[in-house]
Amino acid sequence: MAYRKLLVPLTGAARDNHVLKAAFEIAKAFAAHVAGLFVRPDVNEVIPYLGEGISAGVMQEVVDAARNAANRSAAAARGALDQLALTHGVSVLDAPAGAGFSASFGLRDGPSEIVVAEEARLSDLVVFNLLQDADNSGLRAVIESTLLNGRRAMLLVPQNPPPIAGRKIVIAWDGGPAAATAVAAAIPLLKRAEAIEILNLAKGPIETRKMDRLRDYLRLHGLSATEHGINPGSQDTGSALLDTAVRAEAGLLVMGGYGHSRLREMVMGGVTRHVLTHATLPVFMAH
Repeated sequence: MAYRKLLVPLTGAARDNHVLKAAFEIAKAFAAHVAGLFVRPDVNEVIPYLGEGISAGVMQEVVDAARNAANRSAAAARGALDQLALTHGVSVLDAPAGAGFSASFGLRDGPSEIVVAEEARLSDLVVFNLLQDADNSGLRAVIESTLLNGRRAMLLVPQNPPPIAGRKIVIAWDGGPAAATAVAAAIPLLKRAEAIEILNLAKGPIETRKMDRLRDYLRLHGLSATEHGINPGSQDTGSALLDTAVRAEAGLLVMGGYGHSRLREMVMGGVTRHVLTHATLPVFMAH
């Protein structure tokens, strides 16, 4: 079991560099393909927001400016991918050419949250940067849609991500389906981990049976893990989880991602949202 295709949505911003750095590190470890993707928004979508009374000339100027900005961002995204590929000695193709460590750049038009989710379904892992409080709702929507609609695991990395493959991995475990999906998707990385710790956070009694079931599953994959029950006390669950992972000197946190659709707006669960905006270590997440 290994990863063969890593999807990396690109924006043309500086953050593309550290996302690509993590993606190429994982891809090299698994002889996988890095598929860089830039989604160019449909500039005609801005027209309804211009209001009535706008002349055709002004409207065309706005559309042209939006299209030019998107093309500049696409070129910057391609440049970042080319640079990382050059560093790793691989060529950037228009499409995967076969098995092995390789890279490609794709350009698609449409709403990012829809396009990225579609592309994610035929990928093994999607690599994003961790959210920041200042990030706009568009980027949040893409990550949320990928988690809930793409149905593929995500690796979210901080700025200047440390090496991930081969580091200690902490698993946030509650026995639920999202956490189980995340663990199953993370098996390739877990097999390379220097150590594995299972964390069960509960304000009441720790249910050791839940951790035992996970330990037994990991054992079938030839993996051993230590188990820790954590009572967060007055601390919220998300903060307690991140603090514990940092104290354990983990290189990766594996957890389930939770959310639901309400009034056609994707809304993350509180713990998921906190982790995505406050984590300082890479997070592996699935729904």
